[in-house]
Formats: sequence, C-alpha cells, structure tokens
Amino acid sequence: MGLIRVDMEKCERDGFCVEVCPLNILMLDAKEGPKVRPMMGRFCIACGHCVAVCPHGALDNVRTPLAEQVPIHKYPVLDSETAFTFLRSRRSVRCYKEEPVSRETMLRLLEVARYTPSGHNSQGISYLVVEGKENIHHISELVVDWMRKRVEADPREASRLGMPGLIKAFDKGEDKILRDAPQIIVAMGAKELGAAAQATTYLALEYLELYATTLHLGTCWAGFAQAAAKEYEPLIAFLKIPEDKQVKGILMVGYPRHVYYRLPERNPLEVAWFEK
Repeated sequence: MGLIRVDMEKCERDGFCVEVCPLNILMLDAKEGPKVRPMMGRFCIACGHCVAVCPHGALDNVRTPLAEQVPIHKYPVLDSETAFTFLRSRRSVRCYKEEPVSRETMLRLLEVARYTPSGHNSQGISYLVVEGKENIHHISELVVDWMRKRVEADPREASRLGMPGLIKAFDKGEDKILRDAPQIIVAMGAKELGAAAQATTYLALEYLELYATTLHLGTCWAGFAQAAAKEYEPLIAFLKIPEDKQVKGILMVGYPRHVYYRLPERNPLEVAWFEK
C-alpha cells in the first residue's frame, strides 16, 4: 500500500487530516477523499496528526499506524489554577536522600521524555543513567579536573563562572558539582542532528523534570558536568559516549531530602504588545 489508506465508508471528507498535515503532503479530492500529493509521500515525518485528528478512524498511515495509536475520549486538561500552581511549585533539588531511584521508576520517568515534541519529529535523543556513588564521585572528579584546566587557560572567565570556589569545595570533600545525587541522567543526541538535538534535549528534560515531581522525585540541571561532557575527552571516555553521539544535557535525580512549604517567587512579568 502507499503512505495512507482511507476507509471511504467512514470518511466524511471533512478535510481535517489535510489541514493538520505540517508539510502539506495531503490534499482533499471531493470524490476520493484525502490523497497524497504527487511525489510528496517521502516527506512524511510520521507525526501521526492525520491519523489522530480523524474522529471517525477513517485514515491509516503506514508510518504511524492507526492500530498503534492510543485513543482518548476526553482530552486530559487540568484546570488552569491547578496547572499554574503545579508549574510554579517546581524547584531545583540539590539535597538528596541516599536511597537510589529504582530502575522501574527511572524507566517510567524516562518514558515521558519519549513523547517530547521535536523539530520535524526528528526525536533522536537517547539516555544513559549513571548509578553508584563511586561512579558519580568520579564524574565530579573529572569535571573538577576540567575546571582546573579552564582556570589555567582563562582565569578571568573561570572566576566569573565560580570555578575556583567549586574546585576548593571539592578538594575539601564537598561535591557541589553533582551534589551527591544517587543517580544522574545523561541525555545524548545524534551528531547528525546538529543544533536541533540540543533544543529537543531541553524540551525532553523539562518534560522529565515536571513529571518527576509526580513520582516524588527531585531533579537539578548539572550544568558544569554537561559542559565538560561535551568537550573533555577523559569524561567522554569514562561515560563511553558513542562516536556518533554528543552529550546534550545532564540531570541529577533522586528523592529530595527536604520539603518546601512556600512557592518560589520570580521577577515581575515583562511583556510588550506589538501593534503596527
């Protein structure tokens, strides 16, 4: 069969599938219903919009089969006040219990990242979960080694980023790099995706961060570890990053040691309306 198959007994020829196709691959024939434009099928990005938007289940797509799409009868929308409070309540967690997150819970957490939107549905993000105190400590050690070299190469910039203080704290036995987190998640993107992989990673890890709170987990971005893992060969080698991939993000994950009883405050909203 071709890219799409249409059950004409169910098709109402409403054109919804045509309207939502992001690359304008489909067209609507008054008699034959939706069809693939000549020579356009190869541009399908398998987003599944055309299949999902049909209220009658009339259209099937070989790249996103109808049989594999989960039906929803009522779109799951939270009331605005609950959603606002939930989003506002998220905090970066830097103090963790020693209890590790089970692999079952970690897989559930990572599963939500799989549904993150991405440019042209490119996806392409994979994850490495690092476990064990010794492994986490060694990664922090390698990041500090990277920092020492940065201090030597550009002391002013390193000082601006607070690296000397972080190095000093680590030498005293206080890990401010990975905060003694029981686990970290390393997100990797295919090099061939270029900058698109970075944007997708940020979206994926934000999905993950928000969902983590529902599993009673806390997270925090490991910015220095992330920066080091992009360029410091000893760290790249230790993590065994494949040649065709690059680290795009690192999150600390664990059960929070403390509970917060107040919502965070932020700077006032700054917005302008453009009128011609």
